This record gives sequence, structure tokens and C-alpha cells, in this order.
Amino acid sequence: MREFQAYPTQKASNEIIFRFKDEESANQFLSTFQLFKQTLVEIQVRDDREISAKQRRFIYALFKDISNWTGYDPEIIKQGFKFDFERLKDIDEISLSNVEKSVAANFLTYLLDFVADHNVPLSFRPLDALEPEDVAHWEYRALIEGFDVLDGSRPVELAHGEHAVGMGRDRDKISNIGNTVFSLSHTHHMELHKIGLNAFKAKYHINGVRVTPEIIKELESRGRRFGGKGE
Repeated sequence: MREFQAYPTQKASNEIIFRFKDEESANQFLSTFQLFKQTLVEIQVRDDREISAKQRRFIYALFKDISNWTGYDPEIIKQGFKFDFERLKDIDEISLSNVEKSVAANFLTYLLDFVADHNVPLSFRPLDALEPEDVAHWEYRALIEGFDVLDGSRPVELAHGEHAVGMGRDRDKISNIGNTVFSLSHTHHMELHKIGLNAFKAKYHINGVRVTPEIIKELESRGRRFGGKGE
């Protein structure tokens, strides 16, 4: 497979015009395209942004927390997780000094999945480490694994969003399917009720998890229940 670099310059409906760096490159692309009689070109978008200082700081904080939990030296933890991540993603060796920002985000999520799977105590709030598009995954893991989505602590309570239980409502007559829920410690649960749903979501930059029958089934398989009909 040959790779070419080009930049999108103009859009018209569902058509996009790409500009190559010079005419020779464009001609090479066309000749390759015609040589193999292709009718489809695969386009990959490269992330030229480098890892942020914030991402790097949290990655190394995770190395330290996992080190404290396992008893292994942080450098051993670093090399081991890097190697496993590179093998899993089938990528070349990454450098935490200049790796692409999107790859760093995936690596953070990979490390946090390990933390969620093994209940590793953390010294920081995971939500502070994540890009907005990765927050939903962490919220889901918190709900399924049963830890506080904000600080990773246990035990937790399932806090309801739009259709709150309480104030005379019978928990056993409420279906949670389609409802938004949060996995929170008692303290954070009480804060949600005190400041209100919208203020709580804005303060912590979370949206909650929309409950599906599959989520209820998964929770039940782990011995956890919402309480309510249809579960």
C-alpha cells in the first residue's frame, strides 16, 4: 500500500477537493490509482497535535498509583503498560514526550480501564485527565464497576437524573430504562440533590449514563440492582 499526503481545500455538497504538495505528487497518486484499477481510496486523518502537559502529568500519576498498588517500580509499570498498549493497538513504540494527542488520550483510557478492572486507588480525579470524548466511557465503567465517577471511591449509590426516586415516588414502580443515572458516593449524591442536576453536570462536566436493558442485565450479572420494574 502506498501513502500520499494531501490537504482538503474545498467542499461542495458531498464532494471534497484535495490539494497535493506539488504536481508531481498528484501525478504519482493518479498513476498509482490507475495502475491498481482502484475505485475506492481510503483516507486517514493524522492528528498532528502532540500530547499535552496535562495528559502527560496524569499518565505519570497513573504509573505512580499503579506502582503503589502493585509494589513494582514506576519505570517497570511504565514500560510494561507501554509495551502492552503498543502490541494491542499494533503501533510502533510511542514516546510520552511527543506522542500524538489522540494516541495519548487512548493510552489514558487504557490505563484507566486497568484501574477500573482492579480497583486501584487513585490520587487524582480521573475526569480531570480525560478529553471530553472519553468521559462517557469512564462514566460507563464507573456505573458497571461500582465506583464513584468523580473520585473513584467506594461504596457508591446509583443517583437518578431526570426521574429521581424519592419524594413519595415508589422505587419498585419506576423503570430506569431510558433514565440517566450517575455512580456516586453518598457525599456526591447529596451534592447532586443540593445543587440540582444541571448545575452538577456543569460543575463536573459529566452527562450521566442512559440506562438500557443491556446495562441492567450487566449490573444484575454482577449482583447489583437499581430497584424498579422492568429490571
